[in-house]
Amino acid sequence: MKKVLILIGMLILLGIVFYWAGADSEKETKASPPAAKNRQRLIPVETVSVHRGSLERRLHMTGSIVAEATVDVFSKVSGILERLEVDQGDRVTAHQAVALVEREEEEGELQEDRAALDVLRAKWAQMETGARPEEIAQAEQLVRQAKASWETSLDDYQRLKNLKDRGFISQQHLDEAMLKVTLSEAEHQSAREKLALLRKGARQEDRDALLAQIRQAEATVRLAEMHLENTTIRAPLEGIISKRYVDRGALVGTSTPILRIVAMDRVKVIVQVVERELARLKSGATADINVDAYGDEVFTGTVTRISPTVDPESRTADVEVEAVNREHRLKPGMFARVDLTVERRDKALLLSKDSLLRESGSPRVFVLDGGKAALKEVTLGLEGEQYVEVVRGLQEGEEVIIAGQYELKDGMAVNVVRRHESQ
Repeated sequence: MKKVLILIGMLILLGIVFYWAGADSEKETKASPPAAKNRQRLIPVETVSVHRGSLERRLHMTGSIVAEATVDVFSKVSGILERLEVDQGDRVTAHQAVALVEREEEEGELQEDRAALDVLRAKWAQMETGARPEEIAQAEQLVRQAKASWETSLDDYQRLKNLKDRGFISQQHLDEAMLKVTLSEAEHQSAREKLALLRKGARQEDRDALLAQIRQAEATVRLAEMHLENTTIRAPLEGIISKRYVDRGALVGTSTPILRIVAMDRVKVIVQVVERELARLKSGATADINVDAYGDEVFTGTVTRISPTVDPESRTADVEVEAVNREHRLKPGMFARVDLTVERRDKALLLSKDSLLRESGSPRVFVLDGGKAALKEVTLGLEGEQYVEVVRGLQEGEEVIIAGQYELKDGMAVNVVRRHESQ
């Protein structure tokens, strides 16, 4: 029992000794911290080099694809649609015959007009040739006969006048003789004038009148030929037949659409660009076009037209982006996303946008300088999607911190855990 008490006392005494030894050790530790805790903590960071390259500023817009041209084909004459040469989905070339209207009536009118013209031309040929010798000889004979008749009537009148003076005939007989003289004289004068015309040819007034009639008849023939030609309906442009409005046998008129042709070798997307971007945008600028039907496939387009006016309500202007579409993969009506390049710089000094600190004031970045982070202000230029142009503040090849910078202060030591390759 006594031994047990002695053992317990020794244990209590040993515990007191360890307690005071631990307390002294803790005081000594507080007075003199270890060297490990006296060292500054290194902030892990990731960096990338400032480099030169091309930089684009792009606008992201949406729109619908439209055809280069969409035209409804009409008949220029009224009539029964006799034949359709094409159907929906067919490709046609410009001026290709696509339909035919009945043409019997137009053919008859053309033949009639041509016959009338032939008659007038024959008269003109006769006028140009002049009278034949036989006609002139016949006219001369008529003049001689008329003159003889006139002279005979004069002799008869003189004879009857003598008889009247002697009282053998009445005044009525003398008057009848005088009338014959007058008529025969007029016939003689008429025959002489006809002979003179035959010898001289047609008057200029007659020639001009006949020539005017010929020209009018020629115009009538040309018009009839046009009417006949218009019974054949032709495609006004190259494209695809997208719609057929009527069937063979239908009565068509000048206001009846027959077919619709869509030109799809080139398509366009009309997008709206805000006015502040218009000054940078030029015709010929390139654009990327995406449609849902082809996933991530990119079609290249070109700006072909910029509206000269701005919508006062939306403050935007229409911009037309055109793309080559020879395989007709882009269909009119498709929804399209357009990435439009409004500005481009080559050999620009590029800074990753992940490195920028823009909390307040001028933009700043942390630069790796001898294992420490150095804070620098930068002047920026053109801004792209991943990079921004550095105008002033950095040099090519400097490493900027793109991860971990928000824990840093100027001059703090850092530990580079990853260096990214410049793209």
